[in-house]
Amino acid sequence: MFFKKKLLTETEFALKFAQKLGKEAIGIKIVSVNELDVKTEYNGVEHQCFLNNAYSEYISDPKNINEITKRYLNSVFSIFLPKELLNVDRILPVIKDKRFLKSLEEINADFEKKHIYEFYNEELIIFYVEDRENSIHYISKDDLQEINFPIESLYEKSLHNLQEQLQIERHGVNGYFMLTAGGNYESSLILLDIWNHENFLVEGDLVIGIPSRDVLLITGNKDSLNLHRLYDSVKDINETGDHIVSDKIYEFKNGKFEIMEL
Repeated sequence: MFFKKKLLTETEFALKFAQKLGKEAIGIKIVSVNELDVKTEYNGVEHQCFLNNAYSEYISDPKNINEITKRYLNSVFSIFLPKELLNVDRILPVIKDKRFLKSLEEINADFEKKHIYEFYNEELIIFYVEDRENSIHYISKDDLQEINFPIESLYEKSLHNLQEQLQIERHGVNGYFMLTAGGNYESSLILLDIWNHENFLVEGDLVIGIPSRDVLLITGNKDSLNLHRLYDSVKDINETGDHIVSDKIYEFKNGKFEIMEL
C-alpha cells in the first residue's frame, strides 16, 4: 500500500528552516518564528526572513525541499556579509504590483524614503535590483549615492542590462505564446521594445498575463479561446504559485500595457 507523505505546515516549514539557519550560520540568533516569518539577529541588528515564496515552492515540489531550503539559506547568508558597492552592470528592473508595495510598506515604514521605484501604469511598478550571486538586492538611494550614479540613468541602464544579459526565447503556436528568459525576470520583458505582430502573430491587439516573475503569456484580444486560457492560467498561478506579480490581464495600447477591461 502506498502512503503519501504528509506535507509540512507553514510553521513546521519555518521551524525547519530556522533550525538549519541557526546551525549553519555562526553568530546568527533566531529571535522568533511566527508562521512563515523568521526573525533573526546578527551583531545586534534584527532581520526578518519571509518564507512565503519558499513555502509555495515547497508545496509545488515537496521532494526538492532540501534544494529550496539551501537556496533561501544562501540568500539569507548574503544579507549578513560585509556591504559591497553596487555593481551597475548587474542592475535590472523588476516588475511588481501595488500589493507588493503595500506589503513592503507594512514591513518597513521607511521603504518609500530609502528605495527607488516608479509606476509603469496604474497597477504595475518598476523596482530596481542588483542581481547578485545568491540573492536579489533591492537598490536604495544610498546605494546610488555611494558610487555617485545618477538616479536619472537607472531606467536606461537597467533596460540595457536586461537586453544584454538575458537570453529570451519564445514558445508556442496558434496565437498563444510564452516568453522565457532564465526564470527570474520574464515579467520585466514588458519594458522592452519587442511588442509587435512580427514577433507575436495574434488576433487583434496584444494581450499579456504576468502572474509571476517567471511567467509571461501572450495572446490577442480577439482570440476568445486563448484569452480564456490565459485568464485561467493567471488566476491559477496567483492562487497556487510563488513570486507572484499580478492577477490582472494587460492590453498593449499606445506603446505600453494597460489593464484590460474584462
